[in-house]
Amino acid sequence: MTDFVIFSGRSTLLEVPLGKSQAVHSFEVPETARIGFEVDDYEEGVIYQITVGDIPIAERPQERRSRLEWQASPCLDGAFGVTPISLRDATNGEILARTLALVEPSKLTVNAYDAMFEDMRRISVELLLDLISKSRLALAQLPSSRDGGVQPLTARLELSQIRLFWKRFSPILADILEDPHTELRPRQVTRQLKPGERLTPDVLRRFAHRGQTARDAVRSGGLVELSTAVQDRNTSENRVIVAFMDLLRRRVDHSLRRARSEREMRLARKNGYGISDAGLARFVQLREDPKIARLQEIVDACEGTMSEIHRAMQSFAVPVTRMGRQDFLASFNCPFFRSHPLYARAARLMLAFLNNTTIVVEQGDVEGAKSIETIFEQWVFFQVSAALQAAGLSCISHNSIFEPIARDRFSVDLDRNAAIDFEAPDKRIARLRYEPTILPRGAAQGMDTLYRGNSASPWTPDIVLEILAPSSDLRDYRVTYAAVIDAKYTTAGNVWDRLEKIEKYREIRSVDTDSQIARQVWIAAPIAPSLRPRDEAVTWSKSGYVGADPLDVILGVIGADPADRDETRSMLKAFILGLLRHSKEYEKATSRNVNS
Repeated sequence: MTDFVIFSGRSTLLEVPLGKSQAVHSFEVPETARIGFEVDDYEEGVIYQITVGDIPIAERPQERRSRLEWQASPCLDGAFGVTPISLRDATNGEILARTLALVEPSKLTVNAYDAMFEDMRRISVELLLDLISKSRLALAQLPSSRDGGVQPLTARLELSQIRLFWKRFSPILADILEDPHTELRPRQVTRQLKPGERLTPDVLRRFAHRGQTARDAVRSGGLVELSTAVQDRNTSENRVIVAFMDLLRRRVDHSLRRARSEREMRLARKNGYGISDAGLARFVQLREDPKIARLQEIVDACEGTMSEIHRAMQSFAVPVTRMGRQDFLASFNCPFFRSHPLYARAARLMLAFLNNTTIVVEQGDVEGAKSIETIFEQWVFFQVSAALQAAGLSCISHNSIFEPIARDRFSVDLDRNAAIDFEAPDKRIARLRYEPTILPRGAAQGMDTLYRGNSASPWTPDIVLEILAPSSDLRDYRVTYAAVIDAKYTTAGNVWDRLEKIEKYREIRSVDTDSQIARQVWIAAPIAPSLRPRDEAVTWSKSGYVGADPLDVILGVIGADPADRDETRSMLKAFILGLLRHSKEYEKATSRNVNS
């Protein structure tokens, strides 16, 4: 019988017979374990292919008599949670055996993992606050202070905010509904005439047409359609309140739809695993059941809140209209909203709610939406951006970092080629770029500031920090220096090997001058906070003093530990200060060489 064997060291983790109808088995393994594979009693003529997740193992197996062996390697590096491993027939893609690795993160603790998310949220919000303070008109004249009411909210947290607001707002609505604002308006009502009632000429003519007098109509007690003044709730103030409740309802509905979608996704994924494997069932239960239960709580809360809001809207009995923020603000200035105690209280609460500009910091499904490597890359990007601010630079612009999704609502995320600009006190600009596409020279000409030499294919380093110096008129900037940071989710023992693989980034050149502009290349890894240049002759102090020749190219390792925030921030601030200082000395040195 042909078996698919997974091993680590001298231990066999799992042995699965090949066959289409075999049940899927699982095994628990730490993320950093080196695991290998064997196919015992393999069939000649079959080309076997192993995939971890969606990634095929590139190494070719070794033939050892009646078995094939793929040597042990850290192939689960960066995996998290349930990770499928498949043995396929490479010729037709048929799955011959399938297992599930239940991977526990071992490079980062759970606390460090959560810390990365929290740091990404906090720092990205602070950057947007900087931009808001310079863009008051774009945000409807919000105060230009850093306390301008901006709140970092996920869709779930927004629901919590709305529910808290509704607890304060609904009692005021109940008081208003006991004696709502009304206006006398004529309305056609079918009723009996009252003795002595004054009638309009139109009504008298209708009676005359029937051969009746007004006295005859009163005596007969017949029903007549008459124009009557009635109290009408359809006032502008009540329409504003109902429009505001409709805004709340739509926002709650947004959270409800997202929570339902994620709940169904998790239930489908859980049900897809089956329950035949006790280890898998326990692993999935511990991870998924609490999240599904929390999502169900959110769904129930959304549905309850929407029902309460809907009943309140119906109680006003006025038509629902859509209003924008400026329409609300203008309505609150009307005399009745200023003078009536209950309506004035309602207006103050609605105004405070609308003035809370919302940033939607969506993190997605941490186990499926983004890999740990991607999360770590983005965390490093935001940590470097925070270090630029800590070093005294001001955020002045952004590109594809903060996307408006509605009026006064923003989504914070990172797409490839995203960038943020920071201005230094000496008027130089530090441009922080995320996964820029470094093109060959011909393609980059007129499109970018950087290109790569002697290659037909592009490069995509994780982070590039460009230093741009102004010309004499302070309007034309050119790139004078660049540093590359490749964020690698790896262990301390692998960082130097990883650094060797990215030395090629030294070949990144300036489109303007054709010079090798990448003067620093670093690996960032989740290890103890430190700055370690590879050349031991190069020193880097905590105050940002760099002991190196201005023309030196510096390569090294940045230790950035999410679980040690304070040391990581201090170290990255020193990194930025040293980079700015070294880049300035490099500009002076190259200028002297040109002038001489």
